[in-house]
Amino acid sequence: MKIGIIGALDQEIKEFTKIIKYKKIKNIGQFKIFIGKFKKNNIFLIKSGIGKVSASIACMILINSFKPNIIINTGSAGSLDSRLKIGNIIIPNYLCYYDVNLINFGYSMGQVPQYPKKFKINKNVYDFTISTSMKFKFKFTTGLIITGDSFINGKQLANQLKSQFSNAIGVEMESTAIAQVCYQFHIPLIVVKSISDLSDKKATINFKKNISIASLQSFKLVKLILENIKFCKFN
Repeated sequence: MKIGIIGALDQEIKEFTKIIKYKKIKNIGQFKIFIGKFKKNNIFLIKSGIGKVSASIACMILINSFKPNIIINTGSAGSLDSRLKIGNIIIPNYLCYYDVNLINFGYSMGQVPQYPKKFKINKNVYDFTISTSMKFKFKFTTGLIITGDSFINGKQLANQLKSQFSNAIGVEMESTAIAQVCYQFHIPLIVVKSISDLSDKKATINFKKNISIASLQSFKLVKLILENIKFCKFN
């Protein structure tokens, strides 16, 4: 099975570079792709950089160059749910943008024209991810992740986002852009994020302090997914 893995930061891909066997590196533009094997799967690992456009470019590189059967987005997110603490895992079932606003034209908040109101994770993929997590007693929360090109570091802004997206539990800067690309090209997507901060006034300090912790937690679950995933028709 060909699996593409996208993380935004060095910390978010570091552990994956350690487990890839027969590793080689290919450079495409400014992007470095780690290519190799894990178990029986062909792995294509890329650091996207921060933000929606960077994530979209990285995703397109994987699709155009390597034609993966599935893409996994791993890394960190800020909490929008008081129950979620540092290191907790989010497995979203829906994703949408928080900084797209075309409601004057009849679209929902966060909706891009000609795309769904929210991007739904493929049911077979979602069920597999949930069942794998439960099988290995990996605690997680599921719900909506919202994406935008700003780092959320204040309760006022976090509360504003919660008022617009009442069921949002996490916020970050890449996953919905990856979901949009995957939707366009019919590529199944798994998203695993771990909480690095609480989207409050201490978010910047806590993100810097906890990004390695969050990245490691996401890695642990994705590694289990890679160890248990088998080729099947996820679409």
